Amino acid sequence: MASMQRTYVKGNPYWRIVQSKRVNGKPRPIVLAHLGRVENILARWQGTEALKLLSRAHGAVAALYKLADKLDVVGTIDRQLAVTGRHVRRPKPGVRYKPRRNDGLSVGQSLLLAAIGRACHATSKRSFARWAQTTTLGELVSVDLDRLTSQHFWDQMEQLPVEAIAPIERELVQRAIKLFDLPLDTLLYDATNFFTFIASTNDRPKLPARGHNKQKRHDLRQLGVALLCTRQHGIPLWHQLYAGQVPDAKFFPEAIGALRQRLVALEPNLESLTLVYDKGNVSRANQKLVDDAPFHYVASVSAYSQRKLINEANPKMQAVEVDSEEKVLAYRTRKVILGAERTAVVLRSECLLDGQKRGVLQHVASALRWFDRLDQTLNRGKQKRDRARIQRDIETRLMGRQSLSRVMRFQLHDNNGKLSLDYGFDQEAFDDLAKNWLGRLVLITDHDDWSTADIIRAYRGQSHVEAVFAHLKDPVHIALRPQFHWTDQKLHVHVMVCLMGYLLARLLHLQAQRTSGYPHCIERLLEDLGEVRRVTVARRTGNKGRLRLSQQLEDCPPKLESLLENLGVKIAG
Repeated sequence: MASMQRTYVKGNPYWRIVQSKRVNGKPRPIVLAHLGRVENILARWQGTEALKLLSRAHGAVAALYKLADKLDVVGTIDRQLAVTGRHVRRPKPGVRYKPRRNDGLSVGQSLLLAAIGRACHATSKRSFARWAQTTTLGELVSVDLDRLTSQHFWDQMEQLPVEAIAPIERELVQRAIKLFDLPLDTLLYDATNFFTFIASTNDRPKLPARGHNKQKRHDLRQLGVALLCTRQHGIPLWHQLYAGQVPDAKFFPEAIGALRQRLVALEPNLESLTLVYDKGNVSRANQKLVDDAPFHYVASVSAYSQRKLINEANPKMQAVEVDSEEKVLAYRTRKVILGAERTAVVLRSECLLDGQKRGVLQHVASALRWFDRLDQTLNRGKQKRDRARIQRDIETRLMGRQSLSRVMRFQLHDNNGKLSLDYGFDQEAFDDLAKNWLGRLVLITDHDDWSTADIIRAYRGQSHVEAVFAHLKDPVHIALRPQFHWTDQKLHVHVMVCLMGYLLARLLHLQAQRTSGYPHCIERLLEDLGEVRRVTVARRTGNKGRLRLSQQLEDCPPKLESLLENLGVKIAG
């Protein structure tokens, strides 16, 4: 029940409306509204000042918190933490013990708040409280948000050992599979990297390192993240953080071992599972590991390594109906690839073809500009390099780019010691390249019993795991970067929190689709729910002018109200 309470700020009395709730078994006042000084309250009573109502964003945080309660996120984290014994901090002999401030929250509660924050409004731990105060998150968890500083989150994150992350993730995933009846017939694996702003002089973390960055930030240290998700709905089932300088293919053997353990926990009958992965993880040794594993596979291999197969397939391709609205050209055969005979499918992808044609033409435009500058330099007689050096520069620095050697023609002439250059773009060669080479995918599988269309559909599911990475790189919702943490342990926990936020958001989206037929994407769902606000209304009752507080949602469209009810969010209270 709500009541009025007097407090003092710098010696001045102020009044506020509080509601007592129990936190860890102890009563604690939760502030519902600040009324101000006595004269402010009197002005409101006399009608000379309008009564201010408290309105906060409610829909998104309430729906995510409700779903997290169904998955028992807090209990799962705290139980695993209790198993490790890290929830009890034992002082070292001779060292004065300074207890951490948990502000009445368990580690599970703090990490859940951080995950909800990443899903709704990705921000730093320092800015978390400022954002959360615009929502009803504090009321839902019964915590004073002003206490949730960056130091609070760092202290709570420090208590979670890295070895506890996998059991926590496994238990949450098992519960999600059961609750949402998720099929596990085809699973998608991929890896990517995320650049960081960790200074080069900071030698405390060992995971961040420079490598080939997929966002072209080769100047920054990066982290590698491997991920396994379901083909249907793209639900993350497993993840692993690894050092940034390790290529995807070199990490794949370690990933296979961890994946096998996770798959046994999720589906003991591994022979019914199919793993899908792309050519960036393929090598002869890696494929041997997959061949020895009990599950099936569908993978792609580099088209450049299968030129003979592509030339064989080009005149024999036939239309394959992938779905009711799409047909693609494909050729199926049995070939020895990576040391074993396998079913191979050569596929012509129009989308890939268009993208590769644009890429080649961009390189052509850059090469023509380079040739123009070189030609002008030669005409002025200002070139100090000899013919052999210029020839080598053209062949190594320029013509080594994507297919340029096939579509660009050049020739150096030496006229009595003066060099001249002839160059140009070969349109006929480009057309031949597009017709017989670009846009080709080579797939391999041990599913000899599957149709060609089934193999293509399974590999196309790879877009779901790529979509997860796209969400994690979204700067607004569920962003994994930037990582404001400087130790490997906290980086592990940070990635777990971000993926936990994505798991909650993705399951919430799936629930909205199933119960309400919600037609839009995850980001749109979170934005729509974020516009639903809950207002605290103070009404005067009786002659004594006592205030009675009630809470209700602001007016929102009927479809949104129905969606909230289907997601388990109370409309009034």
